[in-house]
Amino acid sequence: YRWRRGRVNALVAQVVTRTARGASWQSRLGYWMMHPLTGVPLLLATLFVMYKVLGEMVAGNVVGFTEAAIGQGLWEPFIRGLVTRLFSEGSVVESILTGQYGLLTMTITYLFGVILPLVIGFYLLLAVLEDSGYLPRIAVMLDNLLQRVGLNGRAVIPMILGLGCVTMATISTRVLNTKRERMIATFLLALAIPCSAQLGVILGILAAIGAGWYALAFVATIVAVFAVAGTLLARLIPGQSTDLLLDIPPVRVPRLDNVLRKTFNKATMFIREVALFFAIGALLLSVLQITGALQAVQDILAPLTERWLALPKETATAFVMGFVRRDFGAAGLYEMSLTPLQALSSLVVITLFVPCIASVLVILKERGYKYLIAAWVTSIASAFLVGGIVAQIGLAVMG
Repeated sequence: YRWRRGRVNALVAQVVTRTARGASWQSRLGYWMMHPLTGVPLLLATLFVMYKVLGEMVAGNVVGFTEAAIGQGLWEPFIRGLVTRLFSEGSVVESILTGQYGLLTMTITYLFGVILPLVIGFYLLLAVLEDSGYLPRIAVMLDNLLQRVGLNGRAVIPMILGLGCVTMATISTRVLNTKRERMIATFLLALAIPCSAQLGVILGILAAIGAGWYALAFVATIVAVFAVAGTLLARLIPGQSTDLLLDIPPVRVPRLDNVLRKTFNKATMFIREVALFFAIGALLLSVLQITGALQAVQDILAPLTERWLALPKETATAFVMGFVRRDFGAAGLYEMSLTPLQALSSLVVITLFVPCIASVLVILKERGYKYLIAAWVTSIASAFLVGGIVAQIGLAVMG
């Protein structure tokens, strides 16, 4: 395959002449986006801008207002006042509705005060990239790298969609040409691609702990896991990657109406999808807390969380939340007081953790129960193994 591809490139080089004479600025920019020497810095600059917008502006300012001022300052006291008129404080019903993990308090605040602003911010940026024609050019530029993990540049589409919603991205793996590529892409999505809500919370936590090298360490860890897992799968699963055939649209200035429409539609679909799972997660945590099972889970996981991951015992609660939705677990970490190293290791764990319930159902439908079980077990093992390695290295470096 590589020989054939090299031969094609040689023939193209002999018969095609590239020139910038008379080219428009859109054509020049489109070429720069795809050429590795200019495309990689442009991609890094784009990711840096997304980090600044989501991690600092949205997570720091917008979420700070919607969560603290509106959610915790106005909504929660108001709804607690209403509920305590009907049910005595400390009762089972009151604890479920307005307790620490209340359906009408924490769930609403997390969903609309923390998650929704971050989701809107991410989908707004993604819509700009889509409408400008940049995403297909990223696929072309990264084709050679993805070939090393058994995929081709077309896999950028589900990977980018996975940064919005892993569930929908898993369905979109149907655009890949072979079963082998779909199996590899599905596993990498479930393992190492955070969805928009989870990514937004992660960026918010990284921005809050300050030092930029923690963010670099987090990105480097997840990229390394992605590369190692993809390389192993490419060697274990028989077959070859297929050629990349992709239409490249012209570069243009994004249209405001397109961007706003895409953002609104995707954010609305996201809320409709996750609201029920957030409610189920909150109800589960409330029941576990009332029955004492949550404390028991924390005690059982204490050797793992406190010794191997170097985290507080209470962090186990976020991992329990992560079984319902990874972004729910990330939101739980958002509320905890962690040191920068603890934040880093816990974010690695929750990112590599099991996919959410919706993704599990789609994987079961698309790949079967054997594949699902293997992906589930591998995700849990990888999450705690890599998170612990990061924690132990950090402790050794810091003395």
